[in-house]
Amino acid sequence: MLTLKTKKGTVAPTFNYRLYKNIAGDDREKRTDKFNSFLDGLFSDNVDSIVTFFKAVAGNDLSEDELVDQLGENGQFDDVHATTTEIIEGLANAGFLKAKINEWMKYGNRLIAGMKKSLQLKSVKTEEKEMTQIQVDQLKENMEMAKERLATVNK
Repeated sequence: MLTLKTKKGTVAPTFNYRLYKNIAGDDREKRTDKFNSFLDGLFSDNVDSIVTFFKAVAGNDLSEDELVDQLGENGQFDDVHATTTEIIEGLANAGFLKAKINEWMKYGNRLIAGMKKSLQLKSVKTEEKEMTQIQVDQLKENMEMAKERLATVNK
């Protein structure tokens, strides 16, 4: 369950634009990159993305240390995949945040397409092509994993 105890009582996430802003920050020029980075981590079961999410939920009501301690006590880190899945489910079922996930998926697909095109350039050295191919393969794997998880939560 995605709840926290704060000085104001028990807080549950409200999946909306305000949560997005709390995750992505006040700097409009960096919001997309920050939120995309958050999604990258979330779909990869990165613990830091769980902390980022709950910091956004708690706002200034808990210090980061208090927050992480509480998450540990509540078992949020015992099954990181289950926690990230619950967060993804909330994001994927909220209008604006669902649109941001779709935007992130499209960006990933465009990135893969662009990297594949660069592999066809004759001016690119063999070493660079090999590194780019590894990156393409990793990105494709991450995107497939994200698609599978989204399909699971959208059933």
